Amino acid sequence: MGDARLLNPAALDAKKSPRARVSIVVPTAWLREGARLELAVPAKLRCDLCDGGGCDACGRSGAYRAPEEGAKVALTLPRVTDDFLALRVTNPFGDREPTLLVVRLAAGVEPSAGVTWVGPNHDVEPVVPPGMPQLPNIPKWLPWALLVIAAALLGLLTRRC
Repeated sequence: MGDARLLNPAALDAKKSPRARVSIVVPTAWLREGARLELAVPAKLRCDLCDGGGCDACGRSGAYRAPEEGAKVALTLPRVTDDFLALRVTNPFGDREPTLLVVRLAAGVEPSAGVTWVGPNHDVEPVVPPGMPQLPNIPKWLPWALLVIAAALLGLLTRRC
């Protein structure tokens, strides 16, 4: 599989090669800020092509077995504003099947069992939605200075009366 097809989600979805699916919940902040995660893959993975019904890719079983007990897969979450996301991990277990793992993520309060936060995703810059102006970088002392000035002005105004 060439690089162009590897990075093309439509090409990955069109392939009928063995493809498993797992669904997890991650804290909303991880989706908003981006994160690097480690996923402890369950021993049994649902076939993504047939949704567990059985097809030629999964040998009519509807599922795949993880090659090793407690296998872990590294994930990098991009910064997104959506509460639902699907990541495609190619060759999650090296040369063993399944050759593609679709990880469906949903925003929540607590992460699913087996999901571990490794660190922030520093590979992407914060995304500002189109039409949204960039917020100014205000020094922390400025609100206090404005409060002191306002108090001084109020003191001057009340003295004259």
